[in-house]
Order: sequence, then C-alpha cells, then structure tokens
Amino acid sequence: MKHILMLSTGGTIASEPTDHGLSPELSGNDLLALIPELEGLCRISCKEILNIDSSNMQPEHWIRMAHAVSEAQDAYDGIVITHGTDTMAYSASALSFMLQNLQKPIILTGSQLSITEEGTDGKRNILDAFRTAVSGIPGVFIVFCGRILCGTRAKKMYTKDFDAFHSINAEDIGRIREDGTVEVKDFPRQIKDFQPDIRLNPNICTLTLLPGMDPKLFDTVLDLGYDGIILEAFGCGGIPNQERSLLPCLKKAQEKGVIVVIVSQCPYEAVDLTIYDVNVQAARLGAVSGLDMTLETVTAKLMWVLAHTIEPETVKTMMHTCYAGEFTI
Repeated sequence: MKHILMLSTGGTIASEPTDHGLSPELSGNDLLALIPELEGLCRISCKEILNIDSSNMQPEHWIRMAHAVSEAQDAYDGIVITHGTDTMAYSASALSFMLQNLQKPIILTGSQLSITEEGTDGKRNILDAFRTAVSGIPGVFIVFCGRILCGTRAKKMYTKDFDAFHSINAEDIGRIREDGTVEVKDFPRQIKDFQPDIRLNPNICTLTLLPGMDPKLFDTVLDLGYDGIILEAFGCGGIPNQERSLLPCLKKAQEKGVIVVIVSQCPYEAVDLTIYDVNVQAARLGAVSGLDMTLETVTAKLMWVLAHTIEPETVKTMMHTCYAGEFTI
C-alpha cells in the first residue's frame, strides 16, 4: 500500500464560520477524519505547515512548501497539499519551477465550500487528489472537480462554481471518473534526476494597462526599485505609443536594467511582439514576451528566474526556456 503525505495549509476547505467571516480553523487531521472513503486507499500521514486563507499566501510560504516537499520525497510515494483556491495556481506554478524533474506526484487541491458545509466539494476533491497521488503520475498538478491540470497551466476561472479551475492553452492532463478511476493522457515526462532549486526573488510587481493610463504611474513603479515588472497589455501585447505613450517608460526601464515581461489581458493564446507597431517597438526596448503563459505562471517564473540572475539577456533566455510545460513550444 502506497504511503502518501498530506500537507495542509488552510484555505476555504479548512474554514469554519467566525464572527468576522469564514476563517481557516480545521487541521489536516480534521479534514481526513471527515473522509472515511480514504480508508484502504493508501497509508496517510499528515503535517500542517500553514493554516491561512490563501489570499495571505506569500512567496516565503511557497519556499516553505517546497522545502517540505523536497524533504519528504524519499519517505513517501506522493504528496497531497490542501490549499485555498484563490492563489492555488500561483503556488502550483512556484512549486513547479523550484521542484523540477519530480519522480512522484505533488497534488494541490481545495474546495469552494468548507468541508463541513452541506453539499461541499471538499470531500470529493481530497479523495480525488489522493487517488491521483496513488496513481503515481510524476509532477506538480492541481486536482479539482474531477480534472487533473498541469500546475503551470491551471487558472481559477470562477469565484464560486465547483468547476473553478481550467487548463489554459493546453489540454487537461487527465480526469478522475465517478467510479474513482484515474485517466491520464500521455504527456512529456521528466527523465532527469530530481534536483530542487528552492529560491525566489519576490521583488516584482504587475501593472494592468488601461486606456488612458498616465505614464507617471509606470515611472513611479520604476522608481520603487523593482527588479521586474509584469505588464498586462492589450491583445497580443499592445503597448500605447502615441498619446500617453509608454515607450519612454520602457526605455527608462531598459536603462535601469529592470526586466519588463508582457502578458496579455486575454486568457487564451499567446503574446506576439512581432506583429504590430505597438508591440514591435516595445520589444526593441527590451520588453520580454510572456508567450502563452498565464499571469500566475509568469509571476512565479519571473521570481524564480530573478533569483538566479538579473542580467537582461539571461533573464530573457530563461523566461523563454520551457522548464515545466509552462508554454507551448
């Protein structure tokens, strides 16, 4: 019988009503006690590493999770992480870059309703997460509402619907059927040795472009001393270059050595900085395409890359190197 470790971090799944709204109160063992269907599926150990709403999740918490996973690799056949849904995609992406070439399953899951609420999706999601962990599929995945999603492709698309997470610009890795059968599609698997690289540079920020945005906002952000800025641009990467042009800001960023990565406000398909005047000029001033990566993935990847180097050309090369299935080649 396989031995699976559950790491609990809080989130809605572990929440109980308080006089100031739902708040994480239940331990990992409390969650497991409510799912008798787990009996006989595998041996389970449980460790609580956090008990927070995932809106409070920080890069330092990702590092703590990554260390916990790395330290458990030899002792367990897989790991399930219970997590709040709001930042789960960020956490899955961060773990994917810090824990490459995994030979075992790392499964994140949570719920839209507390596990103690009537009609909760929490029990099903935890059970499905353990079923997926027992299947032995190696890598970092989110399991939610019967879907198995690559950790660097998942995005929360609904605030309340049970089918909250979808795979962006890639197919689901697999599904868990109603009878508990785990079906996994063929996907590229790592054959290199597991090598944790647990470091992040959180000194980045994101700016969402709006029509008429004052370039002074960009200049103010530049003056705050960030190592990287993610710009959520229009369409396939459009940056205003006439009235209220942002090109002088990009030039200033280039001169300061600040990395600017362009992602699209469109959830599907890729940034392409080779098509229009409004993005070709941005590329010439050093802007880096985020390709078809999600904002969550670009955020985690840029933090990981900047922990290795702040040299612009090396950063660009690393951002355009596929480490964990994060973009379409």
